[in-house]
Parts: sequence; C-alpha cells; structure tokens
Amino acid sequence: MLYRSLKKNLSLSLLITATGLSLAFTSICLAGDKKTQSVDDELKLTQGDEAGNEVKALKAELLISSSDEKALAQLNKLLKKYTGTPMEASLRFRLAEIYMRRAKTATFFEVHRDDSNVVRFSPLATQNASSKAWVTKAVDTYDLIEKKFVHYTDMDLVLFNNAFARQLLGQDKAAISRYRQVIENFSESPLVPDCHLAIGEALFTAKSFQASYDEFQEIRKFPEARIYPYGLYKGAWSLYNLRHTEDALKQMEEVVAYTKKPAEEGTNRLDLTREALDDMVTFYEDVRNPKDAVAYFREQGGDTRAGDLVLKLGKIYQRHGRFNNLEVVYTDLIKAVPQAPERPQMHRDLMDGYENTKNRHQVILQLEALSNLCNDKSEWTKQQTPESRKDCWTALEEGGKIYVSKWHKEYKKNNDPELGQLTARAYEGLLKNDQRISGEDKMRFAFGELSFQQNNFRKASEQYSKVAHITKDAKLRHDGAYGALVSLEKAVGDKWSDADETLFIALANDYVMMNPKGPYVTDVKFKKAFIAYEKGRYDEAAPQLKDLAVQYFTSERGLKAARLYLDVLNLQKKYAVLRDESMMFLTKFNLDEATRAEFKKVHQEAAFTVVQNQESAGQYHEAMNGYLAFMKEDTQSALADKALYNAVRCANLSSDLASAARLSEELIKEYPESTYKNELAHSLVTLYEAQAQLGLAGATLLRLAQWEPTKSASYLLSGADYKALNNEWTEATRIYQQLAQKPNTPEGQVAVERMEALAERNSQWEKASKLLEEIVEEHIQPQASLAAHKLAQKAFDDKSDDKAFKLAKRTVGMRNEKNVSAWALGQSRLIQAKILEKEFDQAGVKAKPDRLSMVLAIKTEKLEHAQRAYQEAIAFGDKPTAIEALVRLAKCYEKYSAALNTIEAPADATPADQKKFKEEIENMALPIEEKNAETLQVALKQAKDLQLHDETVASIQGELNRLRRSNRKMTFEMTTPGNVLPVVN
Repeated sequence: MLYRSLKKNLSLSLLITATGLSLAFTSICLAGDKKTQSVDDELKLTQGDEAGNEVKALKAELLISSSDEKALAQLNKLLKKYTGTPMEASLRFRLAEIYMRRAKTATFFEVHRDDSNVVRFSPLATQNASSKAWVTKAVDTYDLIEKKFVHYTDMDLVLFNNAFARQLLGQDKAAISRYRQVIENFSESPLVPDCHLAIGEALFTAKSFQASYDEFQEIRKFPEARIYPYGLYKGAWSLYNLRHTEDALKQMEEVVAYTKKPAEEGTNRLDLTREALDDMVTFYEDVRNPKDAVAYFREQGGDTRAGDLVLKLGKIYQRHGRFNNLEVVYTDLIKAVPQAPERPQMHRDLMDGYENTKNRHQVILQLEALSNLCNDKSEWTKQQTPESRKDCWTALEEGGKIYVSKWHKEYKKNNDPELGQLTARAYEGLLKNDQRISGEDKMRFAFGELSFQQNNFRKASEQYSKVAHITKDAKLRHDGAYGALVSLEKAVGDKWSDADETLFIALANDYVMMNPKGPYVTDVKFKKAFIAYEKGRYDEAAPQLKDLAVQYFTSERGLKAARLYLDVLNLQKKYAVLRDESMMFLTKFNLDEATRAEFKKVHQEAAFTVVQNQESAGQYHEAMNGYLAFMKEDTQSALADKALYNAVRCANLSSDLASAARLSEELIKEYPESTYKNELAHSLVTLYEAQAQLGLAGATLLRLAQWEPTKSASYLLSGADYKALNNEWTEATRIYQQLAQKPNTPEGQVAVERMEALAERNSQWEKASKLLEEIVEEHIQPQASLAAHKLAQKAFDDKSDDKAFKLAKRTVGMRNEKNVSAWALGQSRLIQAKILEKEFDQAGVKAKPDRLSMVLAIKTEKLEHAQRAYQEAIAFGDKPTAIEALVRLAKCYEKYSAALNTIEAPADATPADQKKFKEEIENMALPIEEKNAETLQVALKQAKDLQLHDETVASIQGELNRLRRSNRKMTFEMTTPGNVLPVVN
C-alpha cells in the first residue's frame, strides 16, 4: 500500500498532503499526458491575478472533489463486496483517507463561501460544504478500524490519523490518548517522534510549557527524524516561556549547529536556520550584553546574516526605548562589517534615536555618513545590489527630508543660530553632489530661503540658480531665477567686481531665457506708472500707462499696462472714453483669442453703461435705439439679450407698446435660452391684451405652458380662453379637450365647463348633456350640482316633466355634499315644485255633492305636495330662489282659494242650506286667501332686503295691491316701498 511504503520516511502530516495531491490529479492523469498538460496549464496560477487564481483553485478543488466522489463510489462498491474479508480493514482505511481529503476540499469551500467569484462559479459547492462533517466521518471510520481490526498492520497510522482528525474537531484529550498509544504500543513506528511533537504542540497551545518541553525533549531520541530540529526549536520556545531564556538561547544554537552539520546523502531534514536565528534575536535581547551582539551573530549567522540580525536586535531595542543598546550594536556592526547591506537603515535609526535624545550634532553626523555611503563612488555602494543602493537613497531621502523640514520650521519660529547652522548642514548632506532626491527643486529652494535668512546670500544665489535649471515648475523656475539675481545683488551690495558682473549677466540671461514674458523684463517706466496708479494718481498714471501699453502691447507687461489704463478710465467713470479706447486696442493690435475676448468684454460693458446712463436720464427713445445698436453690433455678446430686454423696458417707458411687443418677440425668438424669456412672455400677454390682440395673447400663454411645466395647465386654460374670445374656437376646443383629460384638476373641471358652454352655444345639446353628465359623475362640488340642475332645467324646459322631476331629485340628493351649490339645490327643488303645482292645477273641484269631499281632499293633497316642495326650495337658503318660491306658493294659495269659490251649492238644497253651504265655503277660502297675502308679504320683505333692482319688488307689491282691491274683507299689513338706490360697484 501507498501508506505502508511512505510510513517509513514521512510523518502523517506530510503523508496526508502527499496522498491528497495524488488523489487530486488521479482523474486528470487518467486522460493521458496531453490532456494532463492542458489541464495543468489551465490551472496554473498567475502572479497578481488574485481573482483568477481563486477561480483556478476552485477548479482544482472541483476536479479533486470529482475524483474523490468517484473513489468513494468505487470504495463503497468494494466494501459491499469485501466486507468481512481481510481486505476490509485496508478498504476502510482508504475510505477514511478520502473523507479527510473531502474535509480539506470542504474547508476550501467554507473559506470561500462569501467570495463572489467562487460562489458564482460553484454556488452549490460553497453553500453545502462542511469540513466538520467529513472529519467526523473519518473519525468514525478510524474508530471502527480500531475496534474491529485490532491487529491491523497499519494500526499506528490509524491511531495517528484518528488523533490528527480529532484535533481538527477540538477533541484534544482523545487525540493525545491515541498519540500515547502509538508511542507506547508501536515504539518502532516512524510516527513516534511525530506523536511527541503533536502532544508537545497541544500542551504548548494549552500553555503547559514544562510538559510541552518534556515532550519536545523526547524527540532528541530520534536524531534521524526529519522533525528532529523542529523538536529542538519548539523546546527552545517552551524554555523561553518558562523564563529559562539562557537555556532557550542555547537550544536555538543547537538548531543552528544541527543544520550546519553535513547531512547523509538522501536525508530529507528540516532547515530551520533562518527561523532559529530570527528568534535568537528576541532571546538575546533578554539575557545577553549588547556589546557582544555583533560578534555573537557573526559567529551564528555569518557576515551575510549578521547585519540583518543586528538590525532586528536594534529594532527591538528601539521599541523598548533602549537607544543606548541600539547605538552600541549598530556602531559595532558598522565597524565590524562596514559593507553590510543593512547599514543605511542603521544610520537612519541612529538619526531617529539621536533626535529623540536631542543630540542633533550626532544626527547630522549620521546624515552626512549616510550621504557619503549612498554616493555612487563610495566603496559600500560599489559592493551592493541595485536594491540595496535604492534602499540607501530611500533612507537618506526619508531621514533628510524629515529633519530639514522639522528643523527649518523650528528655526523660522525660534531663529536659533545654532539650529540654523545644523539645518544648513542637513540640507548640504541631503543635496550635495546633486544626489537623486525627489522634489530636489523644492528642497533646494527651501535651502536657498534658509541661506538668504542667514544672510549667506552667495549660497542662496547658488541654490536658487540650481532650482531654476532643474525644475519643471514654471513658477519655481521663475522664482529661482529671480531669487538668484536678488541674492547676488544682496551679496555684492554697491561694489561689483568683474567676476560678480559676469555672474550677474549669466543669471540675467538665464532669467530672460527661462522667463521670456517674466514680470521683470520691461524697464522702470512701468514701475513708475504702476506706483502712480496704486497711489490713486490717475491723471498722472493714465497717459504713462497708455504709452506703455501701446509701446509694449505684445508683451505681458504691455498688456497689463493696457488693462490698468482701461481700469483707470473705469475708475474715473469716463465710460465713453473707455468704450472708444478699448475699441482702439481691439482694432489696432493683433490679439490672441483670450485677450480679445477680455478687451471686447470691457468695450461692451462700457458701451452698455453709456446707454444705461441715457436711460437713467429719461432719454428712453434714444436709449432704446442705443440698446438695439449695441445688440446688433454683436448679437452673440453675453450682454446682447440684456440689451434687447432693456430696449423693451425703454419702449414700455415711452408708451411704445407695439415696439415693446415686437422687441419682446424678437428676444424670445433669437435668445431662447435667455433668463428674460419667461418674464417677457408674461408681459407680452398684457401688451397684447392692451392692444386687443387676444389671439396673440393666447398664443403667448401657450408658449408659457411649455416653458413653465409646473403652471402648464393654468396657462393652457387661459390661452384657450383667449383663443375662444378671439373666435378661434377650433384651437380653443382642442386645448379644452386636452385639459379635460384630467378632470380632477381645477383646470380640467373648468375646461369641461367651457366645452359644455360652447356646446350649448352651438345648440349641440347632446354633446353638452354628455359633458354635464361627466361633471356630475366627478362628484366635485359645486360643479356637479350645477351641472345636474342644468340637465334637470333642460328637461323641464323641454316639457319632459317626469324626466325633469327625476333629474331634479338627483340634484336635491346632493344636499349633504360639501361645497354643494345652494342655488342649484333650490332651483332643482323649485322645478319639482312647479311640476307638482301643475298637478295641483289639473286637479278640479267640480263634483256631485256626494263626491265633493273626496275631490277637495285630492286638491288639498296636491296643494300640500307643491307647498312642501316650495318650502324646501326656500329652506336651501338661496334668496332669489326663495323669493320666487314664495311668490309661486302664494299663487298656489290664491288658485286654491279661487277654486273653492267656484264650488256651487247643491241645486236641490233649500235656500237656507244653499246659503249655509256658501258660508262654509267662504270660511274655508278666507284663511287660504290670508295665507296668500302673508306669503307675498314675506316675499316682498326678502326682495327688498336683497335690494333687487328688477321688477320683482314692484311685481309683488302690485299683486298685493290687487288682492286688497279684489277682496275688502281681507285684513293685512300694507307697507310703503322705500327709496331704492342703484348699487354702484
């Protein structure tokens, strides 16, 4: 078996890895070499492609998983066949191996469960993976082998693997028990040292350091075991945790010494030299003298590792604040191994340490030493790798920049001469020999500033000049070249030697060549004029600036002179002159696009201001023409639409409404993006209305509806109304129909009403009635009640009493709705009352004596119905309706009384009975006649209170007078009409 052959040479931890790899590629290899190669290429990891590598790893795990699934299936078949045979134990051992392999794959999927790339590639695998479940299956299988196959030849492997699996499940006690069984029962097994190691690791993790040390010491009995040095290494760490640091250090020395011994051919043993040496640094810091450190680590690791190890030791001292120890070990190493690659970092750390102890003279010495070290000609540089040389420059640059920046700031704040000298030396060390420092131009400029502050003007001039020659920053180039000139002038004073003059000429040539449009190219005349300008002596400055502008216009200084000259004219408010002079510059000189735009803007603003002054003076017609001329001069000017807008305003102010409207339309057409567009459109509506151009007013409102969407419906409705007033009914109807699509909006409701009114106007009652029904169905008051009444009124006018009565009933049924029209309710109830009055009129009183009482009862009932309807119409509170209802109700009383008076006494009655009959009829009629008069009295009072100015009051009064004349027996109050004056709005 594979495990049996490997058992002699490998620990189980390595065994599981090897087995897993053999299983992983079993299915791939079966396909042949060519396919194996292609799969291998496909799964090869690509450096830097993290996402791609994850997917490739997933593919590999899926291939392994597929192979394991096939192996499991095959094993299960074999187990069914060979259970109870000598092969069963080996088959179950193989099954446990595959379970562990499956656990490893499951672990991979568990780790990547939230990885979107992996989940996208295989979501089921990542969701269903459970490493614990597979390990548990393996444990169960190993347990079965232990119980059922006590004499299995590889029982040591079974116990070891079972222990390993149980450790994965956190069952350390059970695991250690099995490791002990291997040690005690299989003393010849190559797994014994691995068992001691596993037990020691578990005890170490549990912080039982003495017990773990004892286990690790047991490995010393197996010097040929591959893990032998690892046992020593872990034993050293147990000693360290037991505070036996000196012993721990010695045991680490054993690890190093072991790996130095020549190994037998074919021996595969662990090389822990690097790990041991690194950890020895930690141990050394606790128990050994820093003075011996360099010699010690040179002995243990040789000169190749000494620098690295001492650097690490120094870092530990640095973290622990033991700078003196750091200084000792670094200084010793620099002396002992001057070519150590780690020297730059040591100098860098020493700089920081000396700075922390305020020993800045030593900081400078270290910086200068580091500067010399990094120089291309130094012996150290010649022996280093490119990476080490790069590290040297990095250490120098980082350290040097920190201290020159820090010290320079302190010097600016405290002006300490000694600190200033140290800072200057730091700059020199950082920058000498034109060393390759990023941002060298800015560093040299700062050095120049420091030198200037220290009155070392020649040094400052030298640094400024170098800045000008190396920088790519235009401003820094200019300031460096100019600073070099100024510094040299300071250094020389009034006495110029030939050498100094030559140097000045060279620096001046540099300045002109590097800055051909620099601010110091022109002569003193500009400065003289500029001073006059700054002092506010504009009359003196203006002619000088104009001369400079004309003479040097092609230079930056000449352009600045021109700008200042125009600014003077502006400050003096000489706008007409400013307008003309700016135009002179525009026409006389060939300007670049940006400058032309600048001067053109000045010209336009000046010209605009001149016209504004005309407007302010009340010269509206002249100003209007001036604005128009300005606009036509440059229709694309930023002020063009404003000029046209101002022209509209001037036209309005001069009462030229036609021009105002025409110019407004022109602005809207030519400048559709103007901020004045909407404002002018609003004013256009008023202008067109004032000129009785209702169609144009409507068209303008329709444009506003497009420009101001939030008010679109309101503008559309108003526009349609204007169109209707202008007899443009087709367009108006189209808009009303558009608005009517949203009947729940106020505009939609009005649009439906307008359409209905238009339909009535055009005698299209069928269309009108449909629109009225739509209004009713929307249940929006008062429109719904008004529309419902109108439908009832139309039916009534058409003599369709039954239909009218039903429609009126629908209107009256709206009485409890909010905002319902009292007038519509009253009028609809009035229609019903009129229909009931007709029924009352049609009920006759002629009848034979034996049927007279029944006929009178019918007549009376009809009267009561009409009376109730009129009273309810009155109760709705609409006074005009109430007056009409009162008058008609009074008429009903009169007609009832008159009907009674027409009844004849029975012919066969005696005269006495006939007389008595007549008296009874009169007694019945008299109260009704009085009710008639009383009702008219109430109607008259309400009509007077309402101040009706039609014939209503006179008509009611006349009716009352008629009643008085026709029946003297009636007694009722007579009122004298008061003076009624017309109401003036």
